Amino acid sequence: MSTLNVAVGVIKNKYGEILISHRFQHQHQGGLWEFPGGKIELGETPFQGLQRELSEELGIVIHSAKPLLKIKHHYDDLSVLLNVFLVEQYQGQAIGMEQQKLQWVSTAELANFDFPLANRQIVETLGLDFFYPIVDDSLGDDNCMLTQLDALIAAGYTMIQWRAKSLADEAFKTLAKRALTRCKKTNVRLFLNTRMDLARALKAPAVHLSANQLFSIKEALPVDMLVAASGHNKKELDQAQKLGVLFVVLSPVLKTKTHPNCSPIGWVRFKKLVDAVFLPVFALGGLSVSDREIAVRHNAQGISGIRGFVKETGC
Repeated sequence: MSTLNVAVGVIKNKYGEILISHRFQHQHQGGLWEFPGGKIELGETPFQGLQRELSEELGIVIHSAKPLLKIKHHYDDLSVLLNVFLVEQYQGQAIGMEQQKLQWVSTAELANFDFPLANRQIVETLGLDFFYPIVDDSLGDDNCMLTQLDALIAAGYTMIQWRAKSLADEAFKTLAKRALTRCKKTNVRLFLNTRMDLARALKAPAVHLSANQLFSIKEALPVDMLVAASGHNKKELDQAQKLGVLFVVLSPVLKTKTHPNCSPIGWVRFKKLVDAVFLPVFALGGLSVSDREIAVRHNAQGISGIRGFVKETGC
């Protein structure tokens, strides 16, 4: 089965709303909503295809766009490769040049619309929080970890990583169950930093894989579980993109107390690595919530950390 190469634009207006369009009934996946875009023609780069498609469909001119995701999806009758860009600067007012219905919606409202399966990872990505704090066993014993988790939940964080590398499997499972119960009650997504088999045994909604684990996976990622991963270099970022993880945490950006012997990559190198992949990348290493502005300037999806969040919430 051949693969249809498609350019897709996530277009944001000055209010932070996102443009979606309604597919005609006679089209593939007709009757569903989608993010605008279309087939990349022979000889076009993905960005050139995006420029042409958005001009033809919406009447707008795109001068720049940020690579966001690459998504491979196989339908029964068609395989697609979506090259997804974030478009925040454009000229003109978007209108349905082909008489298609358009609608501007908030990120939260996206969940109310039916999208093709291939578009669902885009919706998940747009729903990511900017901050991704880590509850790590270096903070103290079980009670201290749970206290920190409670503090993060109370502070309003919606996605948190749970990491306890010092614990054996049974002890990890016992403690993780308590953490998962707290998060389920508060609608917080808890990413367990563990093996895929342990995450499945716990029926966890999300898992965070180590960089080494990225290369041990030989099958498609589960569709019923959110998957994030750690990375430290281009090879690991490329592998994460190939597998189709939701996002990657790239480290260390600056020197850290957790890994004092690791050489930091710095912000310039961080941006270069991020710009080379279609993948949301969080910055980790010596950072705190106060580094938001510099992280945004270097194209980070957000900030992750351990002690930088402890200072804010207390443990």
